[in-house]
Amino acid sequence: MMDLTELSKIVLPVMVLQVGFGVTLFAVTGGAPGVNLPSIGLSVVLVTAVSSAIATVLYRLIGRYTRERAVKTAMMAMTEDEETVLRKIMNPGEVRQDELRRQVDFSKSKLSALVNNLVEKNAVKKTRRGRTNMLEPREKFKRP
Repeated sequence: MMDLTELSKIVLPVMVLQVGFGVTLFAVTGGAPGVNLPSIGLSVVLVTAVSSAIATVLYRLIGRYTRERAVKTAMMAMTEDEETVLRKIMNPGEVRQDELRRQVDFSKSKLSALVNNLVEKNAVKKTRRGRTNMLEPREKFKRP
């Protein structure tokens, strides 16, 4: 989601440029019949709103695409077993390691090694909880 500072970095420069162009055209042409400063102001607001909406949609689409691409690229560098484990962790969003072991049917040592590899690859966050670990995908691997 786009926060207010990111949105302002898009909207403010567009608005400044549009006001500048509008005032320059008004000054150069000396105005035209039916064209006054309030009508220029209204047109700047409308164009800013439309261009901001378009910029926001493009920002979100590009953000989603780059995130999906990063996940696919990272998964290409994983073994089949690492990918299987990561997908099982991604589905619920958080899983206990002992429950995950039953789901994937790997030995404790193999699963532990795979989880440690995923932690090293910054794909999974491992938190000790009691006698087991809670596993959750890192931000870029979380499902939207």
